[in-house]
Amino acid sequence: MNKTCSTRKVWLPKHGQWVHFTHRDTMVRKRPMARATMLVQVPATILPVDCTGNATVSCPMDGNDKLGICGPAMCDHVDGIRTYGQGKTGFTELHANLTSLEWQYEQVSGGDNGTDEDMLVGASGVWTSAGGGLAGDPTAVVVDHLDVDVTDVPLTDYCIDQFYAVCTAWSVPDDFIANFAQGTSWLAADTPDPANGHFSPLSDIDPNGNYRLWTWGSWCWVGPAFIASVQPQSFVTFSALQFSRATGYDSHGRHVSDQAAAWVALGGNQAAVSTIVSQFPAKAALAAPATLINAQAWVANGIDATGLLTLSKAAAIAAANAGLAAHWPK
Repeated sequence: MNKTCSTRKVWLPKHGQWVHFTHRDTMVRKRPMARATMLVQVPATILPVDCTGNATVSCPMDGNDKLGICGPAMCDHVDGIRTYGQGKTGFTELHANLTSLEWQYEQVSGGDNGTDEDMLVGASGVWTSAGGGLAGDPTAVVVDHLDVDVTDVPLTDYCIDQFYAVCTAWSVPDDFIANFAQGTSWLAADTPDPANGHFSPLSDIDPNGNYRLWTWGSWCWVGPAFIASVQPQSFVTFSALQFSRATGYDSHGRHVSDQAAAWVALGGNQAAVSTIVSQFPAKAALAAPATLINAQAWVANGIDATGLLTLSKAAAIAAANAGLAAHWPK
């Protein structure tokens, strides 16, 4: 294969890194994507939303200093965020093998030509089972994806909260390149430069509704007005990597079955997420609360369980204790 290169190498003076861009026009999806929408009003999201352990997750450069690999790098960052589980016990952060990721990128892009959304999550995209998984890892896959109108703030907030990240293609403004550094804030509308096409995930929302944008081994805050101004095209994904293999719960304490239902309500594919749910332990039944009415019923159950019409005082106490012990919330 004759490998071509249509990427553009740019120096970030305040970040001290070389990065590569492709033209924004080459990143646009070629096929329609199912759209995230709800028949009822999107549930309100309580801010702030932390999906990254307050930015303690690792989202490395992933080769974007050498190649226009920002699309696969974004996918790897989202996998890392989900599996990091905010740094909580029971979660182990996953990252793609860089050599394998770069090789896969060059094969899919035909050299160093960037990627579009179809190459990432299309029918045989690198982030799908049909495409072999990100960097050839069959576990690093998403099973469904939905278009997100990222200018719809309640919808975007909901998607980040429920599924940890929204993936975004955008045109990076020239002043962003000149002044980007970790922790900087970009809240107002800006002037996009289509020559600087880029992919980045949005993950975390601060108390004021701004998003943490991850890129180039670092992050910054961006406001809804900024995002709306930079020619965004976004999507959200569903992945088994969000959930602990041991319990089926994510780091926010939500079971895979509940998140699958939330995904379907958003317009997602029922069959695709049902397959994922079946791979995890079933959701534990909620214990009845220790109210007076329930406690009285548990005592009665304990006494009834003896099968005796009359009981001595000691036997009645023992039966009541057994009933309470059997049903009391653990």
